Amino acid sequence: MAKTKNKLDKTQEGKALGLTFWQCFARNRLYSTSVPGVKPYLYIVPLFLAYLVLDVALRFTYRGAGMVGVKFLPASLFTLGWALVFAGLVFFLPKIPRWFFRCVPLVTFVVIAITHSGFMSAFRQFFSFSILTYGGTGEFMDTSYISINWKVIAGAAIAVLLMMLSGRLLKVIPPRPVKASVLAGVAAFLVGAGLIAFTHFHYFPVADTVIWETSDQDKRSTAYHDLNDTTNGVMLSGLYQYTARDLLRQIFPANTMSQEERQQVDEYVAEYEAAQTGNDYTGLLAGKNVMMIQLEAIDTWMLENYMPNLKALKDQGIAFTNHYTPAYITAGTFNTEFMANTGVLPATGGISTSVYTDNQFSYSIANLFTQAGYTAQAFHNSDGRVYDRDTIHPNLGYEAYHSGESMGMESTQLDRYLIDGFDLMTEADPFFSFIITYSAHGVYSDDNPVYLTHADEAQAAAQRTDGNYVYAVAGAMETDIFVGELMDKLEESGHLEDTVLIFYADHYNYYMMDDPLNMEIKGVDNKNMLQHTDFFIWSADLEPTQVEKVTSTLDILPTVANLFDLDTTGAFLAGHDGLGDQGGYVFFSDGSWYDGETYWSSKGGGTGDAQRSAEISRVTTLSNWVLAGDYYRERG
Repeated sequence: MAKTKNKLDKTQEGKALGLTFWQCFARNRLYSTSVPGVKPYLYIVPLFLAYLVLDVALRFTYRGAGMVGVKFLPASLFTLGWALVFAGLVFFLPKIPRWFFRCVPLVTFVVIAITHSGFMSAFRQFFSFSILTYGGTGEFMDTSYISINWKVIAGAAIAVLLMMLSGRLLKVIPPRPVKASVLAGVAAFLVGAGLIAFTHFHYFPVADTVIWETSDQDKRSTAYHDLNDTTNGVMLSGLYQYTARDLLRQIFPANTMSQEERQQVDEYVAEYEAAQTGNDYTGLLAGKNVMMIQLEAIDTWMLENYMPNLKALKDQGIAFTNHYTPAYITAGTFNTEFMANTGVLPATGGISTSVYTDNQFSYSIANLFTQAGYTAQAFHNSDGRVYDRDTIHPNLGYEAYHSGESMGMESTQLDRYLIDGFDLMTEADPFFSFIITYSAHGVYSDDNPVYLTHADEAQAAAQRTDGNYVYAVAGAMETDIFVGELMDKLEESGHLEDTVLIFYADHYNYYMMDDPLNMEIKGVDNKNMLQHTDFFIWSADLEPTQVEKVTSTLDILPTVANLFDLDTTGAFLAGHDGLGDQGGYVFFSDGSWYDGETYWSSKGGGTGDAQRSAEISRVTTLSNWVLAGDYYRERG
């Protein structure tokens, strides 16, 4: 009875002080004003747990996306270490800084976790701060592309509630930092920092032979250090370690190349050149005019079923039937644009995106044609600020970048009006014109100008309405009109016989926002193989040829260089001539590869060609070094 009365007295005392029921409960049950000890500091426990919950929720939601799952120990150790660091900071700081470090970092990471989920839904990979440096990319984003997984929302909500609980506990009897709590906070901070450092060096060692090794540990180390794949980056290191490394690499990019790294690139270039031999296609098209056309979001099934003009050119030319467009960065169009123009992988992590505007690209396809006496110009519907093309294209060797406005396009949404730039495209002799289409781009909706133009025709041809299928068909039809008008113009101007057309897709049509439907249509069962796209070359004097050898975006430049007998001596090329004996495989950003017979998944493991995996690891690493060190400028 005395005990019960004591509780009632305490409750009434709390009410007299204006405390809520919860505050009374916390004051009476959790804290003690008379007995010193740990109770006044229990607020740190829910805050510590909040960091663990948020990270686990994100990695659990996407546990099948990377090469490791949610139970991967190093990722958990990183997260535990960061939770200790943040908790330690809060534990020994005075009131105002304590409030800041208790709330701001966690809320920031909640936003980042939700952003990761949104990016995964739209781009099939996690967010990186590098995307913020691509000029104008936001113009192509739409909320209809983005959905946040409910598990991530739940994890974020629980984390915020735990943070609020921590604040409630603090309000009852705010503890003042004393010697013991300060020491405990410093100890937690140091233990956390030590755990992060231990995990970094112990589980992800950097060895001189890393680019040659193919063990699981070496693959994980390479993915962790290079940040080539944002999805693997998060899954391998957890939310906090990935965010810290990604942010630091953008602030302090590794735009350097050691002498040893340069020597390894030189050795690769020498080996590459020694393996080159001519073939029946070498110089076959030399001297002809060239139009290289990057097809925005034109998937294989779109071309085959709804683009008669383009299909006719494919059937009459050299068609690479096992071609793939691997995605490395969230800017899918620019990803392909850069690889096709340079034969080098894009700056996937730890490299400043200023490399695109500042580096020297002596062996870009524009520079190769220019050195052969051509005039090189670029054309696209969009403003030059998008992906900074008005700066990047001249740096790649183009004399000018022509936007839809500068071409006088009546509508920049409709590809047919690209023909308004035809005189600019063909004004030189010989000319190399790089053209990027647009109409199949999202946003897909009933009020999309492209859809409105082709609605009846697209609905009749598609005979289905699931997903954004009909919208995609409308985009394909509009792009095909441009192709037809281009052929008419070439014939009228007398250029048809002496002009080569090179077509390739920038990515599969992910604007459908329905990968299961895409996989069903294309007859594949994973997202890497979904990246099967078209690449073909047309010339009036070519015999129809189907090349079954596996090719990728990286193979476009060496293939074109061989056909036009362009001098690539001294070039670092990550791909190979699609008509030659080298290469014959595609590798994806997660380290998986396909050679026409074997698909080896870095996620599923299993037995693969160890030598091929080692070669891919080597090429990926060297390609990053070429960009980071401005290889051609420094070589002189």
